[in-house]
Amino acid sequence: MKFAKYWKKREVNVDGKLFGREKLSIWGASNESEEDASEHASRRLSSMAAFLNGDLSKSAEYEYWMGFVREEILEEVSGESGEAIAIISRNAYGASILNTNNIVFGDIDIQPVRFLDQILSKFGKKKKDKNYVLKIIETYQKNHPTLSFRVYETHSGIRFILTNKQCSPGDVFVKNLFKDLNVDPLYSRLCLKQDCFRARLTPKPWRIGITRPNSDFPRSSDIDEQTFLLWLREYQSASRQYTTTKYLASFGVAKASLEAQKIIAIHDGYNTKASKALA
Repeated sequence: MKFAKYWKKREVNVDGKLFGREKLSIWGASNESEEDASEHASRRLSSMAAFLNGDLSKSAEYEYWMGFVREEILEEVSGESGEAIAIISRNAYGASILNTNNIVFGDIDIQPVRFLDQILSKFGKKKKDKNYVLKIIETYQKNHPTLSFRVYETHSGIRFILTNKQCSPGDVFVKNLFKDLNVDPLYSRLCLKQDCFRARLTPKPWRIGITRPNSDFPRSSDIDEQTFLLWLREYQSASRQYTTTKYLASFGVAKASLEAQKIIAIHDGYNTKASKALA
């Protein structure tokens, strides 16, 4: 998981006509200290400045992907050994996200049913709705009886948790699993890029009548921080009327690992009322 506790910002002057602004922000990050984050920012600033000044020998040193997810860490979840097995973070639009090292989550998007599909379904063509996807997961598990799944409904699709097998996002098994179950390709790429599996725990703000936050983490001023806290209070209040998932079914008899049980308890703790609307 590519998260950092400490962040520092530097700025570099750029061509306003080319970039649409006079300065670019360069962030440094560290899990050790603010000083280390500051040094990281300075190194990235030097590389970026050299690259912008035409020193192409430095281009390979500039990290387009800086190696960390720029999200606020809300909570660290430790396993039996004391090592972090999950992190709850807040993403760019303000939702809480559960990030796991090796407990596999998968999100499957379902496209709205078109009028033609509705007509064809009357002539025997299967509708690719949530029940269709649920059946795919059930069939997959029957063909792989050593695996166990826990399945949920989401606003726009299906989410599953693989409860008894721990994997890394880059494992070939995960690649094949996601392909066989038609996991959202963007979600698959994010898992690889961020070296973790991600599950949104709270609603997308625009689905509950709330705008996105007007500043990014880390906030650069006290005013930004105060404005964000006001936004957060409104968002949390509106979120109480909604849920992000509803439990549907479990497939497989293999018992969930202790770490998986802990992750499932956190995940389900955010989504307990089936009567709430999905968002």
